[in-house]
Amino acid sequence: MKRAFFLTSAFFVLAAMPALSGCFALEGVGADAVNACSSDEDCEGGGVCVSVDGFPTCVGTKVDLPGLILEVRPTAEANTGANTPYLVPFGGEGFVAQSSAGLVVDHDIALSHVVVSPIELFVDYDYKGCPLSPEGKLQADFTFYRDAQHAGLPDHEAKAVIQPGSTDAYSVEIPPGIYDVHVVPRAPENCPAPPPPPMYYRGIDVSQGGKIDLHLSAAPRLISGSIAFPEGKDLNGWSIEVVEPKHGIPISRTQVLTVDPPFALFTTYNLEYYWDFGLESSPILRLRPPPDDPDAPKFFWQVASLSPLNPDSKNIQADLTLIDLDAVGRSVMSTVVDAHGAPVVATVSFRSLELSGNASNSAIYSAVVDTDTEGRFTVLLPPGKYRVTTHPTFDLTKAVTTEDGFEVPADGDCVCGKGFTVRDKSVVSGEVVLPNGSPLSFGSASVFPSRTPARPYLSRSLLADAPASQPMSTPLGFAGEFSLLADPGLADLVVVPPSDSLYPWIANPQVKILVGQPFDFNTLVLPYPVVLRGEVRDPLGKIVPNATVRAWMPVTASGTEETVVIQIAEGATDFAGRYKLPLAPSLALSR
Repeated sequence: MKRAFFLTSAFFVLAAMPALSGCFALEGVGADAVNACSSDEDCEGGGVCVSVDGFPTCVGTKVDLPGLILEVRPTAEANTGANTPYLVPFGGEGFVAQSSAGLVVDHDIALSHVVVSPIELFVDYDYKGCPLSPEGKLQADFTFYRDAQHAGLPDHEAKAVIQPGSTDAYSVEIPPGIYDVHVVPRAPENCPAPPPPPMYYRGIDVSQGGKIDLHLSAAPRLISGSIAFPEGKDLNGWSIEVVEPKHGIPISRTQVLTVDPPFALFTTYNLEYYWDFGLESSPILRLRPPPDDPDAPKFFWQVASLSPLNPDSKNIQADLTLIDLDAVGRSVMSTVVDAHGAPVVATVSFRSLELSGNASNSAIYSAVVDTDTEGRFTVLLPPGKYRVTTHPTFDLTKAVTTEDGFEVPADGDCVCGKGFTVRDKSVVSGEVVLPNGSPLSFGSASVFPSRTPARPYLSRSLLADAPASQPMSTPLGFAGEFSLLADPGLADLVVVPPSDSLYPWIANPQVKILVGQPFDFNTLVLPYPVVLRGEVRDPLGKIVPNATVRAWMPVTASGTEETVVIQIAEGATDFAGRYKLPLAPSLALSR
């Protein structure tokens, strides 16, 4: 029978995301929390007793972890690959095996780099009459961005460097994989014209290394036109540029707009850019205010939508009419309270869902303000409808709360008297027992917001994100119980036994936490592990001591067909470069 317990009074916000290396340092771990045996009879619950590095240990006989990915991150002081997150897929099918003798699998990891060299940029047309080298090459800056395939895996980027003795050939040394490449050409020598615009190349497989030749075979595309001012703003000092649709990285030079005083009502722009990915992936035209004008909206247009009759035109004329968009901020004076009317100190963020005027579908306005100690705040917002997200600052019993449809009308100078109420967090509870039914009285239980699929840049820019919930963690009680508070939404539960216990983590992804409703996991049975162990060597063949080793599993994000990851284990290599990861035989799934 499950033992009753009280809500724990200590909550811990983990700063180390997404990794869980910041979990609890536990001392005095009891013998019951250590996975040990003298015979198979001691492995009640489906394990067998085998030697793991000289220690008799209960291990599982079957594992089903398709798509398992290992991350190895050498320390910042490592001689090779310092602080680089290497991603090592575990074979074609992942970690899937079965053995009645128990699964202790040796898996050495040889970290590798590929050398991409030479990297050269060629101009195959007459570039504005400027002299080029006999080979038609240009100097440039090259940045490689790894595409990790699953949302939530660590990013990696690297810049190419000039080859010794060369002026226009480059090389980069990076872990193998799929990369996007951003290229920023430099102006030809002795050329009065500016350089060609930046370029963006997607999905380049560099697993085999070797050379990359990039060719500019034709003059860039052009988009130009006039921009009528939004109401209450002139555009002097604003910037406009074309960006690629995945990350929002510029693929044109940035033009800073100038206005002819004193009575000008519009200004003009003219941007060159390269884009060869067709209509299914239009680049974005981005208009932003200067940093010293935070009380102004930002604007985004798909370039293809600005020329609907000929969206793939090499020369687009697009006059942007913003004149009826009211950009004058109205004063909003409000308070944040809890369900009992008590003031809550919080950070309040506003993100427009719809601004007034016919340009509202292309415009976004956001603002962030902190309340005072009485929960009061004042902010300026242009007329429109907003998503309001309230992040309590100190009271961790209060949930990150969102409200859609808050309206700032165009008439009147102040929106006063409207209050925002934060909800209480939901209680997440359960108890953790060993395979033999005894409680796991050491370790921790944590709740993290589930990772979400990557969204294209325009979607992220124009559509407000769901609020970011706070990770929470608590130690397990003497009866293996845990009780903590969680924000509503999708969450991952992770139970971490003591690191030297040779028990695996329990990772339970995509759990739906409802507003004001407790979620009871009841009894979670800690399985016997399958043990993955081996040696890690760097690209030079030397052992890698003190490196962090993490295991990630791809899972399908709830309500989508896309994959995200959840971390299921973490360890480190010893002074001999050896690691040992006890893994749960399969991923726990609860809904």
